[in-house]
Amino acid sequence: MKIKDISVCMASPEGDRAAFAFARAFAQVRDAHLSCAAFTILPQIIVGYGDATGAELYAMAIQETREQMSASWDRFEESLSNEPMIELRRFETMQNRVEPLSAMNARHADLVIVQAPCSKDRQPHADFLEGALLGGGRPVLVLPSDWKKEIVGTRAVLAWDASREASRALHDGLLILPENATVIITTVDAKPGDTGYGAAPAWDIGAHLSRHGCRVEVRNQDSIGRSVAEALLDVATGYEADLIVIGGYRHARLQQALLPGVTRTLLREAKVPLLLSH
Repeated sequence: MKIKDISVCMASPEGDRAAFAFARAFAQVRDAHLSCAAFTILPQIIVGYGDATGAELYAMAIQETREQMSASWDRFEESLSNEPMIELRRFETMQNRVEPLSAMNARHADLVIVQAPCSKDRQPHADFLEGALLGGGRPVLVLPSDWKKEIVGTRAVLAWDASREASRALHDGLLILPENATVIITTVDAKPGDTGYGAAPAWDIGAHLSRHGCRVEVRNQDSIGRSVAEALLDVATGYEADLIVIGGYRHARLQQALLPGVTRTLLREAKVPLLLSH
Protein backbone atom coordinates (compact mmCIF):
# COMPACT_ATOMS: atom_id res chain seq x y z
CA MET A 1 0.00 0.00 0.00
CA LYS A 2 1.23 3.50 -0.82
CA ILE A 3 0.73 6.62 1.26
CA LYS A 4 -2.00 8.62 -0.41
CA ASP A 5 -3.56 10.58 2.46
CA ILE A 6 -1.43 12.65 4.84
CA SER A 7 -2.49 14.97 7.64
CA VAL A 8 -0.38 17.64 9.32
CA CYS A 9 -1.59 18.96 12.69
CA MET A 10 -1.12 22.71 13.12
CA ALA A 11 -1.67 25.00 16.10
CA SER A 12 -0.98 28.12 14.04
CA PRO A 13 0.21 28.92 10.51
CA GLU A 14 3.29 30.71 11.87
CA GLY A 15 4.37 28.28 14.58
CA ASP A 16 3.94 25.20 12.38
CA ARG A 17 5.32 26.68 9.16
CA ALA A 18 8.23 24.22 9.01
CA ALA A 19 6.01 21.18 9.62
CA PHE A 20 3.63 22.31 6.89
CA ALA A 21 6.46 22.95 4.40
CA PHE A 22 7.85 19.47 5.01
CA ALA A 23 4.39 17.86 4.77
CA ARG A 24 3.64 19.65 1.50
CA ALA A 25 6.92 18.52 -0.09
CA PHE A 26 6.49 15.00 1.31
CA ALA A 27 2.96 14.77 -0.16
CA GLN A 28 3.98 16.17 -3.55
CA VAL A 29 6.66 13.51 -4.01
CA ARG A 30 4.06 10.81 -3.35
CA ASP A 31 1.24 12.48 -5.29
CA ALA A 32 -0.75 12.31 -2.04
CA HIS A 33 -3.59 14.38 -0.65
CA LEU A 34 -2.58 16.61 2.28
CA SER A 35 -5.05 17.79 4.90
CA CYS A 36 -4.05 20.51 7.34
CA ALA A 37 -5.78 20.03 10.68
CA ALA A 38 -6.00 23.68 11.73
CA PHE A 39 -6.69 24.01 15.45
CA THR A 40 -7.99 27.08 17.25
CA ILE A 41 -7.45 26.50 20.98
CA LEU A 42 -9.79 28.61 23.09
CA PRO A 43 -8.55 29.97 26.45
CA GLN A 44 -9.35 27.96 29.55
CA ILE A 45 -11.71 29.22 32.23
CA ILE A 46 -9.63 30.73 35.06
CA VAL A 47 -10.69 30.48 38.69
CA GLY A 48 -12.06 33.89 39.64
CA TYR A 49 -14.29 34.31 36.60
CA GLY A 50 -17.30 33.66 38.79
CA ASP A 51 -18.65 37.20 38.96
CA ALA A 52 -20.24 39.18 36.15
CA THR A 53 -17.08 41.14 35.41
CA GLY A 54 -15.03 37.95 35.19
CA ALA A 55 -17.54 36.33 32.84
CA GLU A 56 -17.43 39.36 30.59
CA LEU A 57 -13.63 39.32 30.50
CA TYR A 58 -13.64 35.63 29.66
CA ALA A 59 -16.15 36.17 26.84
CA MET A 60 -13.89 38.92 25.47
CA ALA A 61 -10.87 36.60 25.61
CA ILE A 62 -12.80 33.91 23.71
CA GLN A 63 -13.90 36.37 21.04
CA GLU A 64 -10.41 37.83 20.64
CA THR A 65 -8.90 34.37 20.19
CA ARG A 66 -11.56 33.44 17.63
CA GLU A 67 -11.04 36.60 15.62
CA GLN A 68 -7.22 36.38 15.64
CA MET A 69 -7.09 32.71 14.69
CA SER A 70 -9.87 33.01 12.11
CA ALA A 71 -7.95 35.79 10.37
CA SER A 72 -4.72 33.74 10.48
CA TRP A 73 -6.37 30.63 9.08
CA ASP A 74 -8.20 32.67 6.42
CA ARG A 75 -4.88 34.05 5.15
CA PHE A 76 -3.33 30.60 5.24
CA GLU A 77 -6.26 29.06 3.33
CA GLU A 78 -6.05 31.80 0.72
CA SER A 79 -2.38 30.93 0.16
CA LEU A 80 -3.48 27.37 -0.70
CA SER A 81 -5.98 28.42 -3.37
CA ASN A 82 -3.79 27.13 -6.22
CA GLU A 83 -2.97 23.81 -4.56
CA PRO A 84 -5.91 21.43 -5.17
CA MET A 85 -4.25 18.51 -3.36
CA ILE A 86 -4.18 20.45 -0.06
CA GLU A 87 -7.25 20.79 2.16
CA LEU A 88 -7.77 22.87 5.31
CA ARG A 89 -9.83 21.30 8.11
CA ARG A 90 -10.62 23.69 10.96
CA PHE A 91 -11.17 22.65 14.57
CA GLU A 92 -12.18 25.03 17.36
CA THR A 93 -11.89 23.52 20.81
CA MET A 94 -10.81 23.83 24.41
CA GLN A 95 -7.43 22.39 25.36
CA ASN A 96 -8.93 19.25 26.94
CA ARG A 97 -10.60 18.29 23.64
CA VAL A 98 -7.54 18.57 21.43
CA GLU A 99 -6.46 14.95 21.90
CA PRO A 100 -9.79 13.28 20.97
CA LEU A 101 -10.19 15.59 17.97
CA SER A 102 -6.65 14.76 16.87
CA ALA A 103 -7.51 11.06 17.18
CA MET A 104 -10.64 11.46 15.07
CA ASN A 105 -8.73 13.38 12.41
CA ALA A 106 -5.91 10.81 12.31
CA ARG A 107 -8.22 7.88 11.54
CA HIS A 108 -8.83 9.35 8.10
CA ALA A 109 -5.16 9.46 7.09
CA ASP A 110 -2.32 7.08 6.25
CA LEU A 111 0.22 9.17 8.14
CA VAL A 112 0.10 12.10 10.56
CA ILE A 113 2.87 14.71 10.73
CA VAL A 114 3.40 16.73 13.92
CA GLN A 115 6.03 19.16 15.14
CA ALA A 116 7.92 17.76 18.12
CA PRO A 117 6.66 19.03 21.49
CA CYS A 118 9.18 20.74 23.73
CA SER A 119 9.24 22.01 27.29
CA LYS A 120 9.05 25.69 26.24
CA ASP A 121 6.20 25.07 23.79
CA ARG A 122 2.76 26.09 24.99
CA GLN A 123 1.15 24.79 21.83
CA PRO A 124 -0.68 21.44 21.99
CA HIS A 125 1.75 19.33 19.95
CA ALA A 126 1.95 16.64 22.65
CA ASP A 127 -1.86 16.30 22.47
CA PHE A 128 -1.71 16.15 18.66
CA LEU A 129 0.85 13.37 18.90
CA GLU A 130 -0.79 11.26 21.59
CA GLY A 131 -4.24 11.65 20.06
CA ALA A 132 -3.10 10.48 16.63
CA LEU A 133 -0.84 7.71 17.94
CA LEU A 134 -2.83 6.27 20.82
CA GLY A 135 -6.38 7.24 19.91
CA GLY A 136 -6.18 7.29 16.12
CA GLY A 137 -3.99 4.23 15.68
CA ARG A 138 -1.94 5.90 12.95
CA PRO A 139 1.82 6.21 12.55
CA VAL A 140 3.07 9.68 13.42
CA LEU A 141 6.09 11.37 11.89
CA VAL A 142 7.46 13.81 14.49
CA LEU A 143 9.65 16.62 13.18
CA PRO A 144 12.16 18.64 15.22
CA SER A 145 11.21 22.30 15.01
CA ASP A 146 14.44 23.16 13.15
CA TRP A 147 14.32 20.27 10.65
CA LYS A 148 14.99 21.58 7.12
CA LYS A 149 15.41 18.51 4.89
CA GLU A 150 12.56 17.39 2.63
CA ILE A 151 13.51 13.68 2.55
CA VAL A 152 13.70 11.30 5.50
CA GLY A 153 14.60 7.65 5.81
CA THR A 154 17.59 7.35 3.48
CA ARG A 155 19.52 6.22 6.58
CA ALA A 156 17.10 5.06 9.25
CA VAL A 157 17.73 3.61 12.69
CA LEU A 158 15.13 1.00 13.63
CA ALA A 159 14.86 0.51 17.39
CA TRP A 160 14.19 -3.21 17.71
CA ASP A 161 13.13 -4.76 21.03
CA ALA A 162 11.15 -7.66 19.53
CA SER A 163 7.85 -6.16 20.73
CA ARG A 164 4.51 -5.82 18.98
CA GLU A 165 5.00 -2.05 18.86
CA ALA A 166 8.44 -2.40 17.23
CA SER A 167 7.04 -4.74 14.60
CA ARG A 168 4.22 -2.33 13.88
CA ALA A 169 6.68 0.54 13.57
CA LEU A 170 8.90 -1.40 11.19
CA HIS A 171 6.04 -2.19 8.83
CA ASP A 172 4.65 1.34 9.01
CA GLY A 173 8.17 2.53 8.23
CA LEU A 174 8.15 0.60 4.97
CA LEU A 175 5.48 3.03 3.77
CA ILE A 176 7.80 6.04 3.93
CA LEU A 177 11.32 4.64 3.41
CA PRO A 178 12.70 5.55 -0.02
CA GLU A 179 13.92 2.83 -2.36
CA ASN A 180 17.31 1.39 -1.43
CA ALA A 181 17.14 2.93 2.04
CA THR A 182 19.75 1.81 4.54
CA VAL A 183 18.22 0.61 7.81
CA ILE A 184 20.38 0.14 10.89
CA ILE A 185 18.47 -2.32 13.08
CA THR A 186 19.55 -1.55 16.63
CA THR A 187 19.01 -3.57 19.79
CA VAL A 188 20.15 -2.61 23.29
CA ASP A 189 21.22 -5.33 25.73
CA ALA A 190 19.40 -7.98 23.66
CA LYS A 191 19.65 -11.58 24.84
CA PRO A 192 19.02 -14.70 22.70
CA GLY A 193 16.07 -16.86 23.66
CA ASP A 194 13.38 -19.25 22.47
CA THR A 195 10.93 -16.36 22.22
CA GLY A 196 11.36 -12.60 22.01
CA TYR A 197 14.54 -11.91 20.05
CA GLY A 198 15.02 -15.53 19.01
CA ALA A 199 18.34 -17.32 18.74
CA ALA A 200 20.15 -14.47 16.97
CA PRO A 201 18.86 -11.03 18.06
CA ALA A 202 17.81 -8.82 15.10
CA TRP A 203 19.08 -11.15 12.38
CA ASP A 204 15.69 -12.63 11.54
CA ILE A 205 14.04 -9.23 11.35
CA GLY A 206 17.01 -8.01 9.33
CA ALA A 207 16.50 -10.78 6.78
CA HIS A 208 12.79 -9.97 6.66
CA LEU A 209 13.48 -6.29 6.01
CA SER A 210 16.09 -7.02 3.35
CA ARG A 211 13.44 -8.90 1.35
CA HIS A 212 11.65 -5.58 1.01
CA GLY A 213 14.65 -4.10 -0.82
CA CYS A 214 16.34 -2.30 2.07
CA ARG A 215 20.05 -2.39 2.73
CA VAL A 216 20.25 -3.69 6.29
CA GLU A 217 22.87 -3.41 9.01
CA VAL A 218 22.51 -4.89 12.48
CA ARG A 219 23.88 -3.28 15.64
CA ASN A 220 23.49 -5.18 18.90
CA GLN A 221 24.46 -2.50 21.42
CA ASP A 222 25.45 -2.89 25.05
CA SER A 223 24.09 -0.06 27.16
CA ILE A 224 27.30 0.32 29.21
CA GLY A 225 25.62 2.60 31.72
CA ARG A 226 23.56 4.49 29.15
CA SER A 227 19.80 4.51 28.94
CA VAL A 228 18.17 2.81 25.95
CA ALA A 229 17.32 6.22 24.50
CA GLU A 230 20.92 7.41 24.87
CA ALA A 231 22.23 4.28 23.14
CA LEU A 232 19.81 4.78 20.23
CA LEU A 233 20.76 8.45 19.90
CA ASP A 234 24.44 7.53 19.85
CA VAL A 235 23.84 5.08 17.00
CA ALA A 236 21.76 7.65 15.09
CA THR A 237 24.52 10.24 15.47
CA GLY A 238 27.29 7.84 14.50
CA TYR A 239 25.48 6.71 11.36
CA GLU A 240 24.29 10.22 10.43
CA ALA A 241 20.73 8.90 10.38
CA ASP A 242 17.87 11.04 9.13
CA LEU A 243 15.10 9.03 10.82
CA ILE A 244 14.54 6.93 13.94
CA VAL A 245 11.75 4.34 13.72
CA ILE A 246 10.39 3.14 17.05
CA GLY A 247 7.31 1.70 18.70
CA GLY A 248 5.86 4.47 20.86
CA TYR A 249 4.61 4.42 24.46
CA ARG A 250 4.90 0.74 25.35
CA HIS A 251 4.03 1.38 29.00
CA ALA A 252 0.88 2.68 30.65
CA ARG A 253 0.40 6.42 30.20
CA LEU A 254 0.39 7.05 33.97
CA GLN A 255 3.76 5.33 34.23
CA GLN A 256 5.01 7.33 31.24
CA ALA A 257 3.97 10.52 33.02
CA LEU A 258 5.94 9.58 36.14
CA LEU A 259 9.04 8.04 34.53
CA PRO A 260 11.31 9.24 31.73
CA GLY A 261 10.45 6.56 29.14
CA VAL A 262 12.36 5.95 25.91
CA THR A 263 9.71 7.66 23.77
CA ARG A 264 9.61 10.81 25.88
CA THR A 265 13.40 11.06 25.98
CA LEU A 266 13.68 10.71 22.21
CA LEU A 267 10.95 13.30 21.67
CA ARG A 268 12.87 15.71 23.87
CA GLU A 269 16.41 15.07 22.63
CA ALA A 270 16.37 13.63 19.08
CA LYS A 271 17.74 15.98 16.40
CA VAL A 272 16.22 13.90 13.58
CA PRO A 273 12.59 12.99 12.82
CA LEU A 274 10.94 10.09 14.65
CA LEU A 275 8.43 7.69 13.15
CA LEU A 276 6.27 6.42 16.02
CA SER A 277 3.75 3.56 15.90
CA HIS A 278 1.74 1.99 18.68
